[in-house]
Amino acid sequence: MAVRDMDTAAAVIGIRLFKAKLLAFAISGFYLGIAGSLWAFAYLGTVEPHGFDLNRSFQILFIIIIGGLGSVQGNFFGAAFIVLFPILLGNLSAQLPVGLIDSGQLENIQKMLFGALIIAFLIKEPEGLARLWQRFRQRARVWPLRY
Repeated sequence: MAVRDMDTAAAVIGIRLFKAKLLAFAISGFYLGIAGSLWAFAYLGTVEPHGFDLNRSFQILFIIIIGGLGSVQGNFFGAAFIVLFPILLGNLSAQLPVGLIDSGQLENIQKMLFGALIIAFLIKEPEGLARLWQRFRQRARVWPLRY
């Protein structure tokens, strides 16, 4: 964590930055490679380029941004949000009068809302849903006693 948060302080206490960052990159690359291969063979059944297109890359990036950087719990929150949000929009559009919004418009509205949420999270809460959940838990713990 010292290398991630403050390079200078880590170098002062004797941590070799290049070695630590290279090792972290190698380990994360290993885990990402294993995860990608498991996902490809378990979910898709085969490895083809259409399974790893630009939309999938953006979806994973949005999961990380909305969930929160540097938090495992945030990644779960982000993934749940990315999966459940289109379902919620679909259910809300079904409640509207027939013909008001078609599927193409709904997809564009979904993309615009995702973009607005990404910008809002980057500006207002860079640590994402994980930090919001942490704040909620802290407030709920001392809720009746606010002194």
